[in-house]
Amino acid sequence: MSGNIFEDKIKAFKSTDEFIISENLYDERENLKFESLFALSNSYLGIRGSHEEGTKISLPYFYINGVFDKSETFMRELAALPNPLGIKFYIEKELIGIENCELIEYLRELDIKNGILWKRLVLRDRKGRETRIEGCRFASRKNEHRIGLVYNLTPVNYDGIIEVESETDGRIVNFADAPRFKVKHTKTLKNEKLSDLGGNYIEVTTRDKELHVGVGSYIEAFKEGKPVLSNRSFSAFGELSTEFADVKVKAGEAVSFIKYVGVYTENELPKDDIKQSITNDISAFIESGIFEELREHSLLYNKLWDMADIKIDCDKELNKAIRFNIFHLMSTGSAVNDNINIGAKLLTGEEYGGHAFWDTELFMLPFFAYVFPNVAKNLVSYRYKLLGAAKENALKNGYRGAQYPWESADDGTEQCPAFTIEPDGSCYRCYVADYEHHVSAAVAYGIYNYTKITGDFEFFRSKGIYILIETARFWASRCEYMEKEDRYEIRKVTGPDEWHEPVDNNVYTNYLARWNLLYVKKKLDELKNDNYGLYREVLDKTGFSDEEALGLQKIADKIYLPKMNGGNILEQFEGYFNLKDCIIEKYDENDWPIKPEILKKFTVDKTCLIKQADVVMLMYLLENEFTSEEIRDNYRYYEKRTLHGSSLSPAIYSVVGLRTGDKSKAYRYLKRAAFIDLLNLQKNTREGIHAANAGGVWQVIVFGFAGLKTDEKGELSINPNMPEGWKSLNFKLWHNKKRLSISIYGDNSYRIDEV
Repeated sequence: MSGNIFEDKIKAFKSTDEFIISENLYDERENLKFESLFALSNSYLGIRGSHEEGTKISLPYFYINGVFDKSETFMRELAALPNPLGIKFYIEKELIGIENCELIEYLRELDIKNGILWKRLVLRDRKGRETRIEGCRFASRKNEHRIGLVYNLTPVNYDGIIEVESETDGRIVNFADAPRFKVKHTKTLKNEKLSDLGGNYIEVTTRDKELHVGVGSYIEAFKEGKPVLSNRSFSAFGELSTEFADVKVKAGEAVSFIKYVGVYTENELPKDDIKQSITNDISAFIESGIFEELREHSLLYNKLWDMADIKIDCDKELNKAIRFNIFHLMSTGSAVNDNINIGAKLLTGEEYGGHAFWDTELFMLPFFAYVFPNVAKNLVSYRYKLLGAAKENALKNGYRGAQYPWESADDGTEQCPAFTIEPDGSCYRCYVADYEHHVSAAVAYGIYNYTKITGDFEFFRSKGIYILIETARFWASRCEYMEKEDRYEIRKVTGPDEWHEPVDNNVYTNYLARWNLLYVKKKLDELKNDNYGLYREVLDKTGFSDEEALGLQKIADKIYLPKMNGGNILEQFEGYFNLKDCIIEKYDENDWPIKPEILKKFTVDKTCLIKQADVVMLMYLLENEFTSEEIRDNYRYYEKRTLHGSSLSPAIYSVVGLRTGDKSKAYRYLKRAAFIDLLNLQKNTREGIHAANAGGVWQVIVFGFAGLKTDEKGELSINPNMPEGWKSLNFKLWHNKKRLSISIYGDNSYRIDEV
């Protein structure tokens, strides 16, 4: 550092190493992975960790949560919006960039404590001129419509004129590196100055629904706190908005460049007010100052961490990896908007189009319900708002009640594409939406779990009960009565294991459908006894009746629940035990299972090898339905046959493994889950962070090693099972509207304090 006041102010915001994720060697082949890892979100917007000057390999996507479009694609997906981060520096027309110069120093650091992406470069051009660039960017938590960038440029060994080019790039397309599937989701309406003082402004609309989105920016430069930028000029090159300026520099003299970004959409205010609102917001941003925004932003992140942090006195790198997952999860959930959900890749990448899956209810919702219940309430409210669409979906498919879509965007219609894109660019027919119906039970389970954890009975009575009734109706119509066997079956269905589809009587689906039916019957009976007036109101609104409730009980009592003859092993689906049997015996250097040799002879659907936790997932959710011996035996059987082709799987095997006494493997599964993105274990981190896995990592710590449970009455219990070497574990959660700090020690003793 040179002692420049701006550099000193920036440095003051940086966290200690335990909250820093580093990239200290530039490799263009790793760009897309780090763009995902270093993505920043503030629940309203998200932007990937691309380089401001641009690189050859890059997917520099900028998203606003809830802004979807379809156009020519298979599905409504998060629309890639104009990227406002561009800053390019030139000396005598030569770009000072990581791919244009010799890299003397290179360091980028994601500060997960403060939600800041740091950067430090020393670059040498062809004439031997060395330039140091260091600074940061952040997506403001204080004002969610703002992004700020601060970069200090110091010419190390030369004098001259630095030209700066501030860009907003409206040319960005989805699937930019998949030629067959590229699509432009926006139309550019305006490309002009932000105001008479300068700046950039691009306004676009989505192509399907013509939703207006405005992106504005303004750049300044300072030496020792005094403005020095001169010769501003604006240019519009089609969909690229640029502003040029320059500043005289001397060797060793730092110049601080600050870029202020503001974003609004028609979802927040009338379209005619968007530009003026952005102009006013950026003016206020400039007036309060970038460092005041950074200070308030960091304070808010510290408040989030005060609630969400998990502290383990053990392996520091593991603890950092756990925090990394928590950081991305808590950065995306919204405490103010119940029209949006959390996509399977958060706001960090384009895979799955930003859609919500069962991931939300079963993997992410428990974290939010215990740690940020206001976010959890918005997530369940989102499902309630789209209940009508789920009912239409059921009707379209020939069922009653509510069939929630496998993939949900902004309007509740099914967004799971009929074709899946392969890495080589080809595609094949995808039947997930046709057969993977267990998402409706997951939504119902989410209502149950949210209510149990938070005690928000007002939501349950006013909204949740209606979701439960309509999902139960769906299952009642989905079940087929087999007169010969005198039982109900669910045929042509896909369970969590998507490598076998469709099948008959997937045991996970049958059990969850049965649970949904029985839980609704139970809650209606309770309501009838406790509040008959509300009971009648619910029946009137839904057209439900006592006779229909008895019908739910009848179906539930006769749902086929197969079990292996003479043993405890549940058959995953009818015919599973007739498949080619084999087990996993080898693991790679990252402790990830290696595919058995049998897959060279048979396709996976012809074997007993499965993609992810299926029967074991069932025993995780409905633990009380099974004996400890049944859970142990099924865990041991299926653990040897699960290839973990989904990131959702390792965390579940970790928790269930602990419940069966397999502590060693449980710890191994925790490490796989915690590092799945940091080490790119599934080779797809470039597509975005695995959101469900992030929630699963939290569950392994809290439900697994801490042994925390909340029973049907809302009572909290703790039964720790600490790994060897852990001296202590600490985390916080809400229970009965009290904020609790829970400390667990290496001998499995624990302490609960109200804070």
